[in-house]
Amino acid sequence: MTVANSIPVLRGAAVTLRPHTMSDVDAVYERCVDPVTRQFTTIPLEYTPAMAAQYVSGLLEASADAISWAIDVDGRYAGTIDLRTLPVDAGAGSLGFVTHPAFRGRGVMSEAVRLVVEHTFDTLGWQLLRWQAHAYNWGSAKAVWRNGFPVPSFVPHLLVERGRAIDAWMSTLGRDDPREPVAPWADVAAALAACRSTGGSAG
Repeated sequence: MTVANSIPVLRGAAVTLRPHTMSDVDAVYERCVDPVTRQFTTIPLEYTPAMAAQYVSGLLEASADAISWAIDVDGRYAGTIDLRTLPVDAGAGSLGFVTHPAFRGRGVMSEAVRLVVEHTFDTLGWQLLRWQAHAYNWGSAKAVWRNGFPVPSFVPHLLVERGRAIDAWMSTLGRDDPREPVAPWADVAAALAACRSTGGSAG
């Protein structure tokens, strides 16, 4: 099971998902040194422009098990979203994404997630799409919530970052599941916030 032989262009109303180019390097560097990005990703703290160039050069083509799109808004790099295969016979993938700070709070990532969800289920024909992120990464959770992902489960110590085990949220969307919010955001946020004190499941 492979993702693709090439990187398809996916177009939405305000967002285009396209292959990365080396012209994205400066914006990728800006994203990677942003404090919020550092808080919720495994990006090295001593990040350099050379690292950004190496990172982008590795995303220019799809591999057998991963594909990464640059998120483009009006000709500007707005983030990266990727799809990686999971070893499930029926077809499954994991979803990861990060937004450039200049484009947060504008619904950009929600639309990018929608485009990848449609590509995963309607074009690739896969059955499952999994998302996981640092617990309390509200922006990431809201983007998947808008696209129908169930209320995430709280998983202690799931992620490893810079030598530490990090608590995570995880949710899985099925091919035939509704692709719209499962509950009002206020209810979802309250359930997720409750995990901070209980350490239990939000589902």
